[in-house]
Amino acid sequence: MERPQPISVRTLLVSDVHLGCKHSRANEFLHFLQGFSPQTLYLVGDFLDAWKINRGWHWSADCDRVIGHLMELVSQGTKIHYVPGNHDSFLRTTAYRDVLDDRLSGVEVADEFVLDTARGWQLLVTHGDRFDLFETRTPWLSKGVSALYDACLSVNWWIHRMRLDSHRNPYGACAFFKDRVKRWIRFISRFETKIMEHARQRSCDGVVCGHIHTPDISYGKAMWYCNTGDWVENCTGLVEYHSGQFCLIRRYEPDLVLDLPTRISTQHPVSASSALESGARETVVAAG
Repeated sequence: MERPQPISVRTLLVSDVHLGCKHSRANEFLHFLQGFSPQTLYLVGDFLDAWKINRGWHWSADCDRVIGHLMELVSQGTKIHYVPGNHDSFLRTTAYRDVLDDRLSGVEVADEFVLDTARGWQLLVTHGDRFDLFETRTPWLSKGVSALYDACLSVNWWIHRMRLDSHRNPYGACAFFKDRVKRWIRFISRFETKIMEHARQRSCDGVVCGHIHTPDISYGKAMWYCNTGDWVENCTGLVEYHSGQFCLIRRYEPDLVLDLPTRISTQHPVSASSALESGARETVVAAG
């Protein structure tokens, strides 16, 4: 069958693809990318999983195809912004950034970017690991838990395979339990509070992040919080259409999300209630 023409969009944001990890859904991520023709693409951290280089590095042909497609997007005029995360933190050093610039011309690397949306909102784009108490104070614990979680993912995958159910998420059980663990981490480390305060200090109206693998779009305290999710358990990304509609797209099932309204004033952000009244609405978006 002939592949449908990709949908032209203003902005595409994805994070936590974890290329190099055997549990990365590189093939599904490639199909997702091929469904869009973005003016700007943000890779919001942990695109590469350098933690696996010395233990369990798994670089497949699908990973090569993902990189090839990114280069094709660049050749077509897409601007790619890369925000390093904790799993690809080596790109936070100048030397490695220079190597990436040489190998992947057209890809801009920075710790943070500011996204100016079509409807007038300014959103700070950052991975988020620097606002995770456990990641900043006990990185050894984070890496230990990551190794344990990889084992859980493997068990979940084998159970899924024995059930022969191709229509369900092969990591669904892990996604459920990890979500509960991440909720606890977010509560203890005040992750969202700290990252939103940082965005406010940068004079932004909200934040787009990844890291905790929990996709979300929400509005509160006059700030937007958007989490792109991941491409291991959830297979999600954020899309801004040319109309200004800003949606969370989930791979396995339709998702109810809020449509960002037009910013009423560049001086005073609208309140949550007036934002909803002025155009925010629940929208069902089905992934291809």
